[in-house]
Amino acid sequence: MTEAAAGRLGMDAAVLRRALGRLPADFSLALLQRVVDRIRERESRDASSPAVRAEWTAARGAAHAALARHGSRLALYDLREALESADQLLPVEFLTALGAVGDASCLASIAAAYARTGGTPTDWWHRHLVDAFRAIVSREQITKRHATARKVKARWPNASAALWP
Repeated sequence: MTEAAAGRLGMDAAVLRRALGRLPADFSLALLQRVVDRIRERESRDASSPAVRAEWTAARGAAHAALARHGSRLALYDLREALESADQLLPVEFLTALGAVGDASCLASIAAAYARTGGTPTDWWHRHLVDAFRAIVSREQITKRHATARKVKARWPNASAALWP
């Protein structure tokens, strides 16, 4: 993993993804945050091949899940940006990490993703967006009077109605 943090990711995103799922509890969170950054850079370089890029996106999701298992918000900015800029559905690990460590700053990104994507409120993507949103609201004790909650309701009223518990 130290090699990956230094930018030497290798050629196989699936191998890295599996390794991220088996990290020891005492692994350096700062190194893991650097792994997230290196994978994101790799995704950008592989943008011409959607299949390869998707593999690296899945590896980045696994890195976020590893950070979230430790309760770390080190790469929360990257979770928000990934959700805001996603042109396809993200791997479920992104949403799991958002639900585990996201804060009020993530709610607008979740609402925008909910409103932007098609599908039904019962498909896996929308269900996981709702779960992440509600986990953040509950953990952070955010009420509908919170500034972010009012912003979400004003910009995405339909999504807001579906997302709130």
